[in-house]
Amino acid sequence: MTKMKDKNEADTLFDKTLLGIMGFLIASHFVLPLIIQPQADIFIVIAIMIISVAVYVYLPPNRKRIQKRRLLQSDIKEIDTMQRIEFRRYLEELFENMGYKVELPSAPDHYEADLLLKKNGKFIAVLAKHYSKTVGVDSVQQVFSVKAYYKAHEAWIVTNNTFTKNAYDLAKKNSVKLVDRGQLINLINER
Repeated sequence: MTKMKDKNEADTLFDKTLLGIMGFLIASHFVLPLIIQPQADIFIVIAIMIISVAVYVYLPPNRKRIQKRRLLQSDIKEIDTMQRIEFRRYLEELFENMGYKVELPSAPDHYEADLLLKKNGKFIAVLAKHYSKTVGVDSVQQVFSVKAYYKAHEAWIVTNNTFTKNAYDLAKKNSVKLVDRGQLINLINER
């Protein structure tokens, strides 16, 4: 919820800045010739155009950087209110911040990992489970097949909740790493 508010604020700031620059350019086009000599007007218009281009080029990357920083500042309570896609985006930023190269896969749904991580020669398939209930065995089975599909070295499931005992047992037998709520909080605090 906070992220959406921050995104809207950043978009509004960008839109207001762009509209302000456009308004200034239009006003200067009509007013300046009446006030200043025609030769000076050309230099002012060129200067305004250069400033406009600089602002246009600078603001979008800066806005994305601000959004990423705000997203990474989310705590577990904010994470609990996120939608599934927001949670995946949060994990993408978190793992990137931890030094992983993060890819978003494009595969048929039943084979799809939420994230693919690469670091130190390891390739990891990750399922993001944003649940209001415990995560069960079916998710462990799913990530195990995802691991095979992508030929990953490791398979992880990351959740904002906990796992059932059966999920822990099956994960242990199949070398699947489970990151539950407590471990996620630790990762958040380590960043």
